[in-house]
Amino acid sequence: MSNLVNRMVSVGVSVLLIVCSSGVFCGPVAPFDCASEVNGNSTKEEALKNALLCGTGYNTRQRPVKNQQDRVAMYIGADVMNVELIHNSFAKLEITVEISMQWYDAYLHWNKKAQNNIQTLSISERDIWTPKLSAKSLSKSPVQKIDHCYQVKCHLSSDGEVMYSMLCTFTVDCLDNSLHWAFETKDCPLRMFTPEYDINQLSLFHFQRRLSYSVAGVLPYKITSFQMAIVNNSVSPEFRMDIVVERMVGPHLVVFLILILVLMSLNLLITWFRIDTTVRAVMSMTSLALHVIYTVILYWYASTKMHPASGLANMLLGSLIIAILLIGVLVYSINITKHSSMGVPHILQKCYQSVTKITVFKAFLKLSYFNIGGQLIKSSKKSSSEGLSNHVDQIESTSRDTTIIEQADSDQAEVDPAKLKWSVFIQPFDRIIFCGIAIAYVLMLLVLFLA
Repeated sequence: MSNLVNRMVSVGVSVLLIVCSSGVFCGPVAPFDCASEVNGNSTKEEALKNALLCGTGYNTRQRPVKNQQDRVAMYIGADVMNVELIHNSFAKLEITVEISMQWYDAYLHWNKKAQNNIQTLSISERDIWTPKLSAKSLSKSPVQKIDHCYQVKCHLSSDGEVMYSMLCTFTVDCLDNSLHWAFETKDCPLRMFTPEYDINQLSLFHFQRRLSYSVAGVLPYKITSFQMAIVNNSVSPEFRMDIVVERMVGPHLVVFLILILVLMSLNLLITWFRIDTTVRAVMSMTSLALHVIYTVILYWYASTKMHPASGLANMLLGSLIIAILLIGVLVYSINITKHSSMGVPHILQKCYQSVTKITVFKAFLKLSYFNIGGQLIKSSKKSSSEGLSNHVDQIESTSRDTTIIEQADSDQAEVDPAKLKWSVFIQPFDRIIFCGIAIAYVLMLLVLFLA
């Protein structure tokens, strides 16, 4: 299919070059001067124009219909040629559009055989009736008259068909519509209408072949959607174009994305350090502080600089909540470790006994910490008899506690969770917390990139 289209385009370009070489259709055409007398040296085209336009009472301001109650049916289409951002403005774009129109003029037709088989004339737009169009973007935008267009081409066929095309540049007010975090997306509506006529005098229809749009990039924006519609109402018929353009603004946000991934990794890493060590406390406080700082910065950035950053800000807020939960677990663990009289809550003892009996997850739940031999946090001072009855000796390493648990498992005996140090007791829960955080992060990333 693409090869066929390319061949058709090549043939069309070749025909256009041949026609241009003959000087018939290409380039602007000067208005025809009826005052100059047609003599024998005049061309056939000039003689035909004289017969059509001179002495016939043709009025360029009168609609080209024999019965004034009839409507002029006009087909209209457009192709966006270029999109440029206006300097110092993030809400306005300059859009260059090629507008094509086609209608029938009831007064401008001839017999081809009687006129030396001339089928098409290249004629000036000033010599015939043309609709006076205006353009407007949003409801509060100023009206732009289409009187500054260029490369105007007007062809007249023997049956009265007028083919009219021109290039026009409009200033369009756009609305931000951020669909993806890494792109700045703008909805740019453009309405073209004729204030001189209503639906009873002029009806608009669009070219079906003009519904497609080029996906080629137009710097600095790329057209991602181009929809056209006709609005025929009692006020004035309108030709509406809804242009969606976007440009990638990733370089600013990639820095934040990398930072968020680092903070997420830090939260995942925290659960692999023993709960009663300084390393975990420092990492938890650092993670919380960085999350708070960058969440505030990113929300400010999204509200003032770039709306697509709001998705990243929401994900960072979710990671901040996880950092707060990890701080809560740390504070609770320190209290239990320092105040032995608190003991392990009964509900946590039941959960411990339940999860450690699951054969499928037992190996993962007992994976050792990175700092397995680190210093234990000392419990509050009690009598030596109380200390020996409720806790293992303070200098005893966690590896020995782990050995006790493994021995008990091999003997099919149950370990009393209340007799374990908190650093050993919390270990399977840390593995569960790790899995929960990982799942939460995966879901947040899917929401960010697939929303």
